[in-house]
Amino acid sequence: MAIESRNKTNKNFSMSGMSDIVFLLLIFFMITSTLVVPASQNVKLPESNNQTQSNPVLVVSIDIDKTIYVDDQAYGIGELESVLRKKLESYGEAPTVRLNADRDLNMDEVFAFLDIAKRNRYKVILGTRPSN
Repeated sequence: MAIESRNKTNKNFSMSGMSDIVFLLLIFFMITSTLVVPASQNVKLPESNNQTQSNPVLVVSIDIDKTIYVDDQAYGIGELESVLRKKLESYGEAPTVRLNADRDLNMDEVFAFLDIAKRNRYKVILGTRPSN
């Protein structure tokens, strides 16, 4: 006599729930990764208690050797304005630029950058680190 089970096991697995979770995690990590703007070069930033909530489009770093970096590429002060115009032309009228200037740097390069930003109507955020 053959005894058969009335309960049949379903061997199919629905991946729709898993794909929803993976998709939501992907969106979460994409959003959180764009919120952090790292200092691109070895720049000792000044300390500050205030932190700006604006999201910059581009990061410009000036190290103690007066080397200017835009997206990890070194440039001179003479070619900086044309490089910034080229990189920021697609971002509208007043894009935001973060300036990471070394705290021991002479302010001549910072003022030259600020002059370029003023002429081209860029908004500038000074990069700082939280004070202890």
